[in-house]
Amino acid sequence: MPRTPVRSEPLGRREQNKMDTRRAIADAAFDLARTVGPGAFTVDQIAERAGVSRRTFFNYFHSAEEALTVRTDSFLELAIQVFATLPPDEPLFDSMISCFTETTRMEGLAQHGELFRMAEGNPDLLRAQLHSWERAEGRIVDALRGRLGSGASTLYLTAIVGCVLSCTKAALRDWAAAPQSGDHSGAELESRILAALSMLRDGFPDPAAGSDLPTPTS
Repeated sequence: MPRTPVRSEPLGRREQNKMDTRRAIADAAFDLARTVGPGAFTVDQIAERAGVSRRTFFNYFHSAEEALTVRTDSFLELAIQVFATLPPDEPLFDSMISCFTETTRMEGLAQHGELFRMAEGNPDLLRAQLHSWERAEGRIVDALRGRLGSGASTLYLTAIVGCVLSCTKAALRDWAAAPQSGDHSGAELESRILAALSMLRDGFPDPAAGSDLPTPTS
């Protein structure tokens, strides 16, 4: 069955300005984290680089770390939009894999991987990332509940989402621990996440029977 293209309703000027400001602040925070490292810059420096006031910064974010992790929320919002376009009769895990693949085509994973690695040495950023994952869990549960209806219990939904997020984190850790090559990129991270989700979909087949990194299908 053909996919329904993801469409967004046009935003009013005020909403678009807010979105642009939020993105500018997040980009400024990420640029500084890349340049001097997370935790080595202030909110005032972010605001100056983004061309906004300190007050404006705090209208959007509570901390520099929150400005860094907003990318996770944006990626999730896009993924939920994509998930809503998939055929409701498609097997659930196939839809999840298709959703992830489609979303990464629109928004790559390179910066998400960089932030994950940065958080390993920064407790404040790690804490902010954990909060971001917690927000993600609730929103994904709501998206699945909308698709599966009242027949799916809360335990069923939270167990599935917990497994999906755990597989994603495992792939991120595996990617971050691998020796960095010239192509240590978002494509490599995407491949690991898809492999982990495919293993979950397939019931984690015995690795003795073959490779423990299946080729994901999309």
